Amino acid sequence: MSSFSDIPNTPHWAIISTTSVSIPGDERSRTNPGHGYPASTESFITYHVFTSKAEWENEVAKLTLRKYGPAFKAVKVEVASVEVNIRVD
Repeated sequence: MSSFSDIPNTPHWAIISTTSVSIPGDERSRTNPGHGYPASTESFITYHVFTSKAEWENEVAKLTLRKYGPAFKAVKVEVASVEVNIRVD
């Protein structure tokens, strides 16, 4: 999924997982503490959509059998209907 609009508005299945990226600090932070920017790690959550229950189950089975890798949650999603009413008196 590359954008929010890729999430279906109909019931679907999904796998939510975590990932992280290590960002090295710059040279100034190593040679002159307090200057530049230090090394850091950015964490992200990914949302992988499935419109086929069979494909989702297959992917969940693969992820469950692996020994290493990020944590994940397998979910069935029922999209809420949101209605907004504005009233001016």
